[in-house]
Amino acid sequence: MSTEDRLFVVAIDFGTTYSGYAILSRGHFIEDPLEKIITKVWQAGDLLSDKTPTTLLLKHVEPDSRQEFVALGYEAEDIYSRLPEEEKDGYYFFRRFKMALYDEDRKVALTRNTKIKDIRNKELLALHVFSHSIEFLKKDCFENLKIKGLQDEVNFEKEILWVLTVPAIWDDAAKQFMRTAATEAGLPNDRLMICLEPEAASVYCKYLPLERLEQDASLHALRPGTRFVVVDAGGGTIDMAVQEVTDDNKLQEIDHVQGGNWGGIYVDEEFEKVIEDIVSQPILEAYRLNHTSDYIELLRFFEKKKRQSQTSTVRLCVPASLLSFVQENLNKTISKTTEESKNNKDIKWRREKMQMPPSIYQNLFDSVTIQIAEQVERILNSECNRGTNLILMVGGFSECELLQKRIKESFPRCKVVTPPEAGLSVLKGAVLYGHDPSIIKARAAKYTYGVAVKTPFDAKIHPQSKKEVVRGKPYCKNVFDLHVKRGDIIRIDQDPVKKSYVPLYPEQSSAGIKVFASKGSVPKYTDGCQCLGVLTVEMPNIEKGLDRKVSALLRFGGTELTVEGIDETSGEKVETQLDFLAGGP
Repeated sequence: MSTEDRLFVVAIDFGTTYSGYAILSRGHFIEDPLEKIITKVWQAGDLLSDKTPTTLLLKHVEPDSRQEFVALGYEAEDIYSRLPEEEKDGYYFFRRFKMALYDEDRKVALTRNTKIKDIRNKELLALHVFSHSIEFLKKDCFENLKIKGLQDEVNFEKEILWVLTVPAIWDDAAKQFMRTAATEAGLPNDRLMICLEPEAASVYCKYLPLERLEQDASLHALRPGTRFVVVDAGGGTIDMAVQEVTDDNKLQEIDHVQGGNWGGIYVDEEFEKVIEDIVSQPILEAYRLNHTSDYIELLRFFEKKKRQSQTSTVRLCVPASLLSFVQENLNKTISKTTEESKNNKDIKWRREKMQMPPSIYQNLFDSVTIQIAEQVERILNSECNRGTNLILMVGGFSECELLQKRIKESFPRCKVVTPPEAGLSVLKGAVLYGHDPSIIKARAAKYTYGVAVKTPFDAKIHPQSKKEVVRGKPYCKNVFDLHVKRGDIIRIDQDPVKKSYVPLYPEQSSAGIKVFASKGSVPKYTDGCQCLGVLTVEMPNIEKGLDRKVSALLRFGGTELTVEGIDETSGEKVETQLDFLAGGP
């Protein structure tokens, strides 16, 4: 899709806690990109928000056992809260389900058949849950365009480029899963772009005028030669990337992306542990199942409180149903159970408000903010990042003052900048990136990538355990054939890595090659590496038997790993497939 064909770019920021979309026409991108971005304002009562909760409500429909979309976001929460308890078993209610795709070491394979649980532990195919959510955002975007009178200006099918954001620390399987869910939701695969969240945030900051980025006029931020750490703190994951502004005013990574599952939802989990300590885990679990809407309201209130400055006793509203539920089931007041608790005796109750000392409140944040600061320190201490003294904090969790305080106190020599609308930085940056993907010039390889091959067996260098005889010839199996090394800087326009393969059998009509990744140095064999998936290259012409060769051209510079196949005998392209959702080896 050429730049001129992108009359509109729509970016979808599918977050763990909140999701939203942004729209920007080509004309407005050229004219005044930051001021012309259209975002949806979501409403829940008197609350207005630029994003809506990533909360999905589906209805189970008999007799064909399908799931019918009901609502997403605030509306899903409101409808579910009004349902009588006896009817809720006929619905699926999913919230904060994005983290089901994150597995740092991919201990459990992510496939098209992966299932996730709703709030009442009922399972459904994850692919359906994600595609229903994306489809709603797509349809709501179309309605927004119509409301703004733009329906006559855009051909929905041919003139929109869709951009879907994903955490940079996600593996290739999770990225492919999101693309698959998006196409199932009706987004055209050939006009769908995956954008890495910290890159999107950096693009947004790059477009910001200096005076809006930072009040300190002495900060020459994001000019050529500037190196900075972007800390994208979201609800589920934290992405950290070290980037540099190049001489031609573009952005490039200078170190592989790092991060982990230290987002804002884990502060919520610490808060839930406090409640569990007071009322016990079985009582809180029973309350969650019997008063689901009030339980959600409790967490929604805490979510608002997280972003507010707290310098004295923290007061949290608690649903009256929790107090009465504790009284009914434990035969004592919640004040009494608090006094008897092991760790939270200093918490007091005044009617329906929990009064929490600042020390206890800050402890809720320590487990994640300390890990974030430690990771930033490791990045800054890395040899290739020495001299970096600017930290950009973006993402919704970056608006939390306790996180900002932790980073500023941990790195006094660094300038720590939180741009305006930090929670929208990924969304707005993604729609800008869609209009000009060339603003990202290079990326650092996240893994050491290679494929498993068989080579002629040599007893002098190969262990006997690796010996495999194929048609009377000895081969060494599971040899790691290197493509790129972790940390290699790969330009976006860099030539693909080309590797050639020959058939082992005369009648072989395709080559199935396992793709592996390693976080360490280049391994000799694939043992101990993570099997990402299978690369299949068709070899349809079998006339020459073993005297054939095909090549796979893998491109590593983009946000997704892509491949092209060539039949070296005819010079023609052949069908290839790179499947990361096949379930591992």
